[in-house]
Amino acid sequence: MLGLYVNHVAVRDEDRRRRMFEGSIFVSSRSAGSEALCNHAARFINEAFGSLDPQHAQDELPVERFVSIVAPLKSRFTNDGETKQLVRALLAEMGCDLKETYFDVPRMRIVPYGTYLKAGVSYAYKPHRDIWYSGPSSQINAWMPVFDIVPECAMAFLPAYFAKPLKNSSIEFDYDEWCSVGRRTAVTQIAADTRKHPLPLESVDTASELRIAGTKGDMLLFSASHLHATAQNESGATRFSIDFRTVNLSDIRANRGGPNVDNRSSGTTLGDFLRASDFKPIDPEWLAKRPVSVTA
Repeated sequence: MLGLYVNHVAVRDEDRRRRMFEGSIFVSSRSAGSEALCNHAARFINEAFGSLDPQHAQDELPVERFVSIVAPLKSRFTNDGETKQLVRALLAEMGCDLKETYFDVPRMRIVPYGTYLKAGVSYAYKPHRDIWYSGPSSQINAWMPVFDIVPECAMAFLPAYFAKPLKNSSIEFDYDEWCSVGRRTAVTQIAADTRKHPLPLESVDTASELRIAGTKGDMLLFSASHLHATAQNESGATRFSIDFRTVNLSDIRANRGGPNVDNRSSGTTLGDFLRASDFKPIDPEWLAKRPVSVTA
């Protein structure tokens, strides 16, 4: 059964992960840790846009100028040392074992409204599972808005597909190629995105679509096996959000994770993950010899 857990902050991390591997989504109201991370992002955003209102700057800027602001902003946030410190503090606040929990560096997502920009640095993700992008099935995704949002610009979940296969092009996705080509060319993609994203190859039934609209720092946690997408932003304001992913090594050792019903991508993102306690990557020797999971 897929459940929606709201403000179950006292649940143990192990139990929370288990329920997410079964399809449940956890929603938590703004906490000290998530607010600190969003305030950090908002400071970078406001500095980048200067006198312009970031949520309405697209109304005053040519799209090329918008991209020239957004590209370094996203990179600055992701690579900033304080960003990692704030994620670690948030994971500690959530009750995660910092020696077993690894996270990948957070991303800032910027989604203009209308048809202004849907490619490259503001790519509008089609329905996908993160495992199609070579993420492990033991991965948990965290997502939060930097500014308040409404359903017209929220992320779209398609929970009916959690354990239901969908024809897709993930067999054509190779993570090593994505790192060497796809990420590097994002800033050049403006009119259209020609990068090799894994996409559905059949129509998607949206009858089960779910959008959760929260305020700054409200956090969603869900399995990488969930089918989700960037909803068409019809809010009249640019959406700013933060996301990052976590894995717990005990889940990989024990072959725990969400279902893999249709992923055929190559490679793995696990080499990108950092241990929360000291920001060290997963031991490459262990990574090469890790258990081969039926869900990964």
